[in-house]
Amino acid sequence: MKMKIVVCDDETVILNVLELALKNEFREVYLVSKSRELIASVEEIEPDIILLDIEMPWLSGGDILRELRNSKKHRNIPVIMMSASSRGKQIASESGADAFLAKPFELEDLFLLVDKMAKRKRLS
Repeated sequence: MKMKIVVCDDETVILNVLELALKNEFREVYLVSKSRELIASVEEIEPDIILLDIEMPWLSGGDILRELRNSKKHRNIPVIMMSASSRGKQIASESGADAFLAKPFELEDLFLLVDKMAKRKRLS
């Protein structure tokens, strides 16, 4: 069964790069460019992992993650937060993220985190 990954970022270039990098025979990648659409997308797709940008218009990644963590249905989905902000790691930690990835990042680091989150999900 393919792992489903939802990527939420307001920058189209980042969405496209992550889709190309992550999409393969083991992973399906779904792109969400508007933060306020993420919760509905998560409801519909039921992803195994979420990659979430912290700084976005409308709702911040932190706001979205707090909402997910307060939902019985979605609170256990592993979330990797991403940001170029110097406060990104702190925000990710305070919001309840499972991992943080500082932008710009190496794709190898992304793959390692995704694999780690996938293993954690399978064990739970």
